[in-house]
Amino acid sequence: MNREIWIADSETEGFKYRRIPRPFIWGAYNGIEYHEFNSTAAFLEFITARNCIVYAHNGGKFDWMFLINDLEPFQPLQVINGRLAKFKIGAAEFRDSYNILPVPLAAYKKDEINYDLFEPEQREKPEVMQLIRNYLRSDCVYLYQLVIEFISKYGLNLTLAGAAMKKWQKIAEVKAPATSADFYHSVSPYYYGGRVECFKKGIIKREFKVIDLNSAYPDAMTFNHPYGSAYDVSNALPNSRAYTERAFITLSAISAGAFPYRDTDNSLFFPNDNLPRIYKITGWEFLAAIETKSIRDWEIIEVVSFNDSVNFRDYVNYFYELKTNAEKNSPDYIFAKLFLNSLYGKFGANPEKYEEFMVVRPQYIEAADSEGYGYCTEVGQWALVSRPLSEFRQRYYNLAVAASVTGFVRAKLLRALKECDTPLYCDTDSIACVGSGALPLHPTRLGDWDVEAECDYGGIAGKKLYAFRMLNGKWKKASKGVKLTADEIIKVAKGEEAIYMPEAPTFSIKRGIHIFGELSETEHNLDKMFQTRKVKLRA
Repeated sequence: MNREIWIADSETEGFKYRRIPRPFIWGAYNGIEYHEFNSTAAFLEFITARNCIVYAHNGGKFDWMFLINDLEPFQPLQVINGRLAKFKIGAAEFRDSYNILPVPLAAYKKDEINYDLFEPEQREKPEVMQLIRNYLRSDCVYLYQLVIEFISKYGLNLTLAGAAMKKWQKIAEVKAPATSADFYHSVSPYYYGGRVECFKKGIIKREFKVIDLNSAYPDAMTFNHPYGSAYDVSNALPNSRAYTERAFITLSAISAGAFPYRDTDNSLFFPNDNLPRIYKITGWEFLAAIETKSIRDWEIIEVVSFNDSVNFRDYVNYFYELKTNAEKNSPDYIFAKLFLNSLYGKFGANPEKYEEFMVVRPQYIEAADSEGYGYCTEVGQWALVSRPLSEFRQRYYNLAVAASVTGFVRAKLLRALKECDTPLYCDTDSIACVGSGALPLHPTRLGDWDVEAECDYGGIAGKKLYAFRMLNGKWKKASKGVKLTADEIIKVAKGEEAIYMPEAPTFSIKRGIHIFGELSETEHNLDKMFQTRKVKLRA
């Protein structure tokens, strides 16, 4: 490795509604040296003079945002899902370690501290400041251990998905597949996400359980899936079950909650209303629907069949064994969990959504436009511009694999829902239900179900919005997009309204949205970064 690896972190005032936190101390560690800096300018002067790669965890949506005005014009930026993933200042390259390790640092190691101590009046005390300095240093050291272990075992990759693809190629001794934009668009109508559905909304006043499918997507990947770019099209089902499983099917049918369907707003739902519709599904889902008697009056319209198939048993077995044998919270345990769930999605990546970004001074927007760049948003003192990834740089893998893997999981969930007693809620690979019927239960076995929680009370307020009280008195809850307490979710489930006022600001780079600007506390910026939301019972 020619370049040093450094870890950086900053500490700011505690999060408070409509206050932009700013760094009051930075730390940097390279496995040997540790340095502290009392200003962002001092940190930058030190790190940008080094030919290094410097990581910060979640830096692309937090720490690196404080370097916005120090970006260099015409330098390319890589932005991934609104996250500033990679850029250069001086000799240093800055990256977000969350792109290779999308877990909280606490999943490995993290010291505890009272964040009230980060307030100015508290950190003036020498003993408090020493606690903060120790905390900052430990964060840098722990992240360095994780990042270096990852790089030493899986290479210097920008993203986890890219590392997973390389590891699969090595294990399987194959080259990653390459298809085309036409192939991608021909398969995309069959590609959906996981099933999330509320079967009951409101308050639950009875005992129930939550069961989880052990490693749902890795389990799916051990089966055969369509592969290659050659396929046949007919109006009849294949002659064998194996070929039907890895086919894509268009049919008309009356479905009793068996098949995914896109609504007019592109949201996903599973019709159960006695109305005939045209469905585009995987063979896995068709067979599950037939076997559970969940469709009627069906007629095949078109079948897309693949001669070639692929499975990922060796890859899954490698990481499942690694996870099983590793100590929990160790680097190997964390890596194994991440790699098990990161490969299939890479097959479904759409490079048409990728863009090349750079920053320019506002007066050069027109000049950038002549090079194919369009204006996106204001970034501190800069204008952020982007252009689509050139066609020769676009890489399509094989969407058929991703579409089939996700279809397999939905089919397995359908079978489980039919087996369960009184399903209340489901989300991709988990079900809240009164009873689990004859489903195979095992805490770790691949593809079996595990009882995650025994509950005696709860509230369901919508998709990704629920609170279940477990028998030990703790709560299992979800509130996507907002951070609500269990009491607030229960309140919403009763039909009332909860007001969410975020304490942490939202820093992000997204096309057409100016969220952070110069980090000035203008009403415009504060409104963007601290969006108060009214949370109601969801449809």
